[in-house]
Amino acid sequence: MTPAAPQRTLLVIDDDIAICQMLADLASTFGYQTDIACTPEEIDSLVGRGHDLVMLDLSLGETDGMRVMRVLGECQPGANLVLLTGAGVSVLSGAKRVAELSGFNVVGACSKPTSITELEAVLQPRDESSVLAVDATQHDLEAQVMAALDTGSFHLVYQPIVNLQTDQVTGAEALVRLNAPGMERLSPEVWVPMIERAGRTSDLLDVVFRLAAHDRATALALQTLHTISVNVSVLDLADTNLPERAEAALGVAASPRAWTLEITESAEVERLVDALDVLVRLRLKGFGLSMDDFGSGASTLARLRELPFTSMKADRRYMQTNFDDPHHTTSMLRAAVELGAAMGLKVVAEGVETTEELNMARGVGCDLAQGYLIGRPVRAESFGVLVAAWYLNATHA
Repeated sequence: MTPAAPQRTLLVIDDDIAICQMLADLASTFGYQTDIACTPEEIDSLVGRGHDLVMLDLSLGETDGMRVMRVLGECQPGANLVLLTGAGVSVLSGAKRVAELSGFNVVGACSKPTSITELEAVLQPRDESSVLAVDATQHDLEAQVMAALDTGSFHLVYQPIVNLQTDQVTGAEALVRLNAPGMERLSPEVWVPMIERAGRTSDLLDVVFRLAAHDRATALALQTLHTISVNVSVLDLADTNLPERAEAALGVAASPRAWTLEITESAEVERLVDALDVLVRLRLKGFGLSMDDFGSGASTLARLRELPFTSMKADRRYMQTNFDDPHHTTSMLRAAVELGAAMGLKVVAEGVETTEELNMARGVGCDLAQGYLIGRPVRAESFGVLVAAWYLNATHA
C-alpha cells in the first residue's frame, strides 16, 4: 500500500489570537497542520522548526515582524513566506523586497483586512511543483535536474507579446520547461538556481538556443513575429564567445535582428568589462537586448546606464494594482515608462492579467504588453491558435 503523503505544516505568527485561529481553520481545509505563535515566547519557541509555510504579520505588538523575519532567515533559509500587514502598501512592498533579497520564497504579500479569496490563493498549492519541492530531497532533485540537462530533456513554451498601439501580436517570449518524466510541472524557480549553482547555465543556454531555432523554423506562427525573446542568465555574460554562439545557433532560423536576448539578473555581474564587451558585440550583430524585471534589483538603474539595452520589462509588481492606492501603482509604472523613453528604450508591461491593467499600461505609454490576459505560454504548435483567440477577443472587447 502506498504510504500517505506527509501533512503539510503551517506556522501563523500574529499577535491577534482570533486571526490566528481563523487562519488555522482555513488552512486545515487545505490539509495543513497549523502551529500558532502570538507571544514573543511562542515565536521564539516555534520559529525555525521547518514549517512548510510561514504566515507572518509585520506588526506584532511587543516585537516586530522584521526582527522575526531576520531570525527565521538565519535558522530556516529559503522558507516559504506569506507577509501580512495593515500598515499600508509601501510598508508591505518594502518588507516583501527585504524578504526576497534575504532569500525567502515569498508566496504572498497581503494587506489587512485580507479577503478569504486572497488567503485561499496563497494556501492552495498552485501545481505539483510545491509537492515535488517538499517531498524530493535536495540531493535527489538536483541529480534529476542534472540528468535532464545531460540528455537535453527540455522544451519551450511561448507567451505572446502585444504592441499596445495596434493590438497586434508582434513578439513572444520563449520559456524553458523540463521535459523529464514526473518533473514537467516543476517550476523553473526551483530548478534553474540548481543549474546556476552547478555552473551549467551555458549548457542550458545551448539547449534553449537549439530548441528556439528549431521551433521558429518549423512553426509558421513564430516565423511571422518581429522578434522572439530568449532568456540569458547574467552568468553567461562572462563567456566572451556568447555573441558567436548566439549567432551560430539562432541565425539558422532567423536574422539576429529577429531575436531579443533578455538578461535575467539572478546574480551580480562579476566582471562588468566582460559583460559590456559581450553585450556590445551582440548589439553589433543585430540582436535586441532587454533588461528583464526592471525594478526588481538594487543595481537596475546603474545597469540601464552602463549596458546597451534596447528595451526593458517593467517588473510585474508595477502591474499589480493596489486598490487602496491605485494612483500610486499608476505613478510607479508611468515613472518606469518615462525613464525608458528618456533612454530610448521600448518598455514592456509584464504580468498583465486584467483589462484594467492592460488599459493602465496603454494609458501611461507602455509600448508592449505581456501576460495571462493576452495568453498563457503554449507549445510552438499551439501558438497560432492562441494568437487567433487573442485577435477574436480583442475585436469583441
